[in-house]
Amino acid sequence: MNYLILFAALLMGYLFGSFPSAVVIGKTFFGVDVREQGSHNAGGTNAGRVLGKKVGLIVIALDVLKCILPMWIAFFVLTLTPLKETAILPLTYYIAGIGAIIGHTFPIFAGFKGGKAVSSFGGFLLGTNWMLSLIGITIFMIVLKLKKYVSLASILASLAIAAISFIPFVAYGMNFGMGYDISYALCIVAIAIYIVIRHHQNIIRLIHHEERKITWMK
Repeated sequence: MNYLILFAALLMGYLFGSFPSAVVIGKTFFGVDVREQGSHNAGGTNAGRVLGKKVGLIVIALDVLKCILPMWIAFFVLTLTPLKETAILPLTYYIAGIGAIIGHTFPIFAGFKGGKAVSSFGGFLLGTNWMLSLIGITIFMIVLKLKKYVSLASILASLAIAAISFIPFVAYGMNFGMGYDISYALCIVAIAIYIVIRHHQNIIRLIHHEERKITWMK
């Protein structure tokens, strides 16, 4: 029963994550498929590049939300029902978030061509731990300010959070009293590695000084 609940959480997260925010907004309101322009990525950064900053921010917000919702649904369902007696907690909440991240990168509703999981990872952190969320966005903004590369800021912030997640004080930032244990840190490490892999082409461009810099942050 406990593994069935884990699978249900993973599937729920995947379906939430598969909602292609950038693709839907681009096609519905602009008649544009963002995967065919810019970096050809269906994430907030490319949506902002192709459709404008405001649209990019809306896409990022939606991508964050679609990771938070399945985790919170899993948390409240398993907290308020007898299922909590058989579920593997708190791992089940985190698995729902991982499902959303996988859905975001390989959405079943958009031909399995999605984003790079950065916004969804932000949703994972915001949905589980306010402290790590603040630390992560701070590191991201500092690197972005200094280097002007969104990809580099995303990679370094993800890896830094993965390391920090093993420090016990992180437990004080868990939302709703969600339990903190080694599974939480391991999930974050897995997501961080996944993000690095998703950015392999960006890493190659960074090495060859061919990566595009942002121009809006002075």
